[in-house]
Amino acid sequence: MLRSACSRRLYTLARHVVSGNGQQVYFSSDVNAGQSIRVEPRVALYDDKVDIALSGFSSHEKVTVHGQSVNGEKKILFGSCGQYIADENGFVDVTKQPSHGGTYTGVEPMGIVWSLQPAPGQPQQTRMAINFTNRPGLITLNTYAGHLDLTDIYGESGIQPSSLASIEIERWFRHEDVTRIEIEEGNVRGALFLPPGDGPFQGVIDMFGSSGGLIEYRAALLASRGFAALSLPYFKYKDLPANLLDQGFEYFEEAVNWFSKHPKIYQGGIGVIGVSKGAEYVLCMSAYCPQVTAAVSINGLFNMCIGDLKYKGEVLLKGSEIDLRDEYFTDDGLILTDAYPTRGDLIPIWKGKAKHLMLVSMDDGQVNPESYQVLYDACPEEKKKDIEIVRYPGAGHLLEPPYNALCRASVNRVFGVVMYWGGRPKEHAHAQEDSWQKTLEFLRENIPKTL
Repeated sequence: MLRSACSRRLYTLARHVVSGNGQQVYFSSDVNAGQSIRVEPRVALYDDKVDIALSGFSSHEKVTVHGQSVNGEKKILFGSCGQYIADENGFVDVTKQPSHGGTYTGVEPMGIVWSLQPAPGQPQQTRMAINFTNRPGLITLNTYAGHLDLTDIYGESGIQPSSLASIEIERWFRHEDVTRIEIEEGNVRGALFLPPGDGPFQGVIDMFGSSGGLIEYRAALLASRGFAALSLPYFKYKDLPANLLDQGFEYFEEAVNWFSKHPKIYQGGIGVIGVSKGAEYVLCMSAYCPQVTAAVSINGLFNMCIGDLKYKGEVLLKGSEIDLRDEYFTDDGLILTDAYPTRGDLIPIWKGKAKHLMLVSMDDGQVNPESYQVLYDACPEEKKKDIEIVRYPGAGHLLEPPYNALCRASVNRVFGVVMYWGGRPKEHAHAQEDSWQKTLEFLRENIPKTL
């Protein structure tokens, strides 16, 4: 009894200690057994790697690491797990030792994060809601003796096994020193994120797809990496059009004109980044707005779809319609890969001066991955040097910053159907990590730092 009481006191005092290199180390443990989890850093930006290590186990003991996050207003549980074997000293270093099973395998330092998925018994076609910047995403890590999978952990009763050690980690999209400003300038709406300091900063406009509304997390993360980032909605937000087809190109032109003159950003040009439908507008902005010097398009089309692009009431680009004969449903949802015909006006990116980074997921369930090649082939030879196409085998449509969980299918709020996004977990996770680093490097290199 005395030993147990002393151990608890020592554990309480040692829970927050400073390691030899000055970093704070966090432990959580059932001290009667001596097992503990170490996470460095426990609080981190969303795209940061963390080191996870376990200690206090028997030599070569089987142990399971379990991650859990509560998602969205409906409180849906997401879970992940990795199965490890402790070394001769009873230690597991997740950065060096392989997982032998669970929701990921192999040496995957961030596997416990990127392999999160709806837990057994939860709605399976659910996208992990991450549209918040004022609080962290919380993930609880637990350890169990033996090799367990998610079915073992959650079980039919819903009662989880007793954890040997536990800790909560925080994943932030927005650094604490980043400022968020609500934007209502003329017709332009959105949220501007500014890094700490007087600036100027390299400026980036960030857009998402056909779900509509204001989606802020990528802009917040860009600002946390040193960019002034404007999250730009274009329908289904405040007084913006309710319908995707009711927005004209003059809105995007106005946004570029306002943002490129902002006193906090460099005046030599700006970057734009968009995914899916937002990627189409990115290409249009690069073609028709001379201030755009760097454009990142993620799994979009090379021509306008779902209607024409209009400018001041006139058709700027003739759009292509969806051929419903080429759509089909699977058990996972609606697939549109072959539903978009190649007719319709190409977006003439060669008219602008921007350099382009085109990120293409080869397991995309919505956009044919060869779409960008059609646009590339149509470009004049002298402009092709300004286009870089990066293809990712096994990645799905929703290519997001690392280390966000893969969503293979979910309900599109605008169309009211389950859309199949595609992707295989490990390949998709590696693609997100690589594409994010390429995106940051591309924007830093191609947005001029001109006062």
